[in-house]
Amino acid sequence: MTEMKMNKKIITNFIYPPIPIRTNDWCAYYDGEEENGNYGYGETEEAAVKDLIENYSDEIK
Repeated sequence: MTEMKMNKKIITNFIYPPIPIRTNDWCAYYDGEEENGNYGYGETEEAAVKDLIENYSDEIK
């Protein structure tokens, strides 16, 4: 788990989907925002967090 400057917790999960491509092994989302469907994905935990922040940081409550 990682914490943002805005004190909004980011939850990460190693999902390892059953596909040959390893670019989406990690998933990240803001704690309490799971139902909104705003997820970041990446080959590493850090890449998933970066994807989440780049795409959805302006949408957190």
